[in-house]
Amino acid sequence: MEEYEYEIMYHIESTYWWFRGKQFLIDMLLGRHFKGGKSNRSLDIGAGTGSTLEFLRKFGPAYGVEFSTVAIHMLRQRGLNSIVRSDAENPMPFKSDTFSIVTCLDVLEHLGNDSGLIEEMVRVCKPGGLILITVPALRFLWSRHDEALHHKRRYTKKQLLNQVVSPNCSVIKASYFNAFLFVPIVAVRKLESFWKNDKEAKSDFFVPIPEWMNRFLYFLYTTELKCLRIANFPFGVSIVMIVQKLKVA
Repeated sequence: MEEYEYEIMYHIESTYWWFRGKQFLIDMLLGRHFKGGKSNRSLDIGAGTGSTLEFLRKFGPAYGVEFSTVAIHMLRQRGLNSIVRSDAENPMPFKSDTFSIVTCLDVLEHLGNDSGLIEEMVRVCKPGGLILITVPALRFLWSRHDEALHHKRRYTKKQLLNQVVSPNCSVIKASYFNAFLFVPIVAVRKLESFWKNDKEAKSDFFVPIPEWMNRFLYFLYTTELKCLRIANFPFGVSIVMIVQKLKVA
C-alpha cells in the first residue's frame, strides 16, 4: 500500500462508511460465533492503522502484525504498542495454539504466498478458536483501486475455500458481501477504466463524499450485513470467511 493511503486511512477509518461497516461486520460475526473462554488473546494480521486492533481489545489482550513502519508509527500514536513488525510472507514469531481469535482483513490479496499465511493462521490459532478473513472479490472488478493498494489478485469464493483445505479446520461461514452496492461499484470502476491516465493510482477511499452520502452508504451496508446472520450472498464486492480450528479428540 502507498504511504499516503495509510495517512488517509488513519484520518477517516473512524467515520468513513466502508471502515465503520467492516467493524460492524467483525462485531456481528464474532458476537454470533465466538463462545469465549479463559485467557483469550486476539491477533490482527496486517493491523494497518489500528481500528480492528482497538476493537479486538474487548475480547482480551490484542496483538498486531504489521510490516509498514509508517503504519506502525500510527498504531503507536493510537497507544497500540503490542505490535510485531513482520512480513506476512514469513512464519510469524508466535507459538502454536496461542490466539482465540485471528483476523486477517484484506491482507491475503497482497501476498504472493497466500496459502502460506493461511497455514500460519491455523498454526497460531487455539483449538476451538476462530479465524476471520476478508478479501476483495471477482477479478473483473480489478481497477485503479487495486493498483493503489498493491493487490495481486481478487478472489472467487471457491478459490478462497480451496485455500482453506485442512483436516483440523471447519469453515463456519463463507459468503460474498457488499452486494447491495455491487451494481454502482461495477459501473464506477468500469467507467474509471475509460478515464485511466498516467496519474498516480489512488484507492476509492481517496474520493471525498458528502456526509449525507456517507451516512446513507453506512445504512445500506449495515442493513445488508445484518442479512448475513441468516443468509449468504451469491455475489458481492468482497468475501468473508470464518474458520474454526477443531479441537483434537
